Amino acid sequence: MKRKLVVILTICLISLAGILYFVFSKNEKTTEVIDKVSVRMKWFYAGTMTGWFAGLEKGFYKEENIDLQITPGGPDNNAVKLVASGTDAFGVAGADEVLMAREKGIPIIAIGVLFKDSPLGFISKREKNITSPAMWSGKTVEVSYGSNAEIQYLALKKKYNVSNIKEVPYTFNLVPFIDGSVDVSVAYLMDQVITLESKGIILNIQSSKEYGINPYGDVIITSEKMLKNHPETVNRFIRATIKSMKWAIENKEKAVTYLLKNAAELNYDNELKVWDATIPFIISNGGTERICIMEPERWNETKDILVEFNVVKTDCDEKKAYINLSMSK
Repeated sequence: MKRKLVVILTICLISLAGILYFVFSKNEKTTEVIDKVSVRMKWFYAGTMTGWFAGLEKGFYKEENIDLQITPGGPDNNAVKLVASGTDAFGVAGADEVLMAREKGIPIIAIGVLFKDSPLGFISKREKNITSPAMWSGKTVEVSYGSNAEIQYLALKKKYNVSNIKEVPYTFNLVPFIDGSVDVSVAYLMDQVITLESKGIILNIQSSKEYGINPYGDVIITSEKMLKNHPETVNRFIRATIKSMKWAIENKEKAVTYLLKNAAELNYDNELKVWDATIPFIISNGGTERICIMEPERWNETKDILVEFNVVKTDCDEKKAYINLSMSK
């Protein structure tokens, strides 16, 4: 009888343990917060964004309880404005654009750097024999007014004291350059340059960096309100983004297939070349272990360029324009 009672008691305890486990595990799952957020790209979908889509498809954002939507940028979808307004929680913009926005009182802040060197270059067809900015005089040059590209153009123009340039607005497509309507155009070194060369067009390229004009490139931004009210979401987002970039760098060929899964109009071979050319900008100054980490001196250098052209004032505090987050769990 006593043995039978012990058996019954044991069965009851096991059953109770199972019930408690079910209840608590169920409650734990129901209390998990899934943050549905969007990140606004700087431009239309392209190989430069491979890391983002790799992270989305591999589930790195889901692992951090983030339901991510990647939204395209472009001339009509400015990331700074859309993040500041709350339309998107996160976005991609030039570091100099962040400083310019803050000068206007727009409360955005950089939470990670994507391109640690300026990705901008100025291109011309090889047959035009334009081999330096000093040779822009008398030429028709596309200028992307109001953007970070304009600042770098003005810096090179001033450095070489170039005048008599016929400036025309950048049209956000390659047609004027291809048909010869312009002599010099602005381009991302790892994007439009790759696309043009794949069409058999031989280029002369003058990068801003090689002429000593090297502000930070693209950075990841959020609003000060988002950072203040949802710091854990911001941390988890950056953590997932770093993991995504690392994986895409180490698995280039597979990563690009994830990009094309979301942008079927793109060409695999071209975008693989674009992503391959993008990677050095991401891992510059520290390799994969310092992806997204920002350096004070690079922000100071970026500010100095803008101060020189009266875009921001000397009292602009670049230290408040960015924050290196703690990525620990």
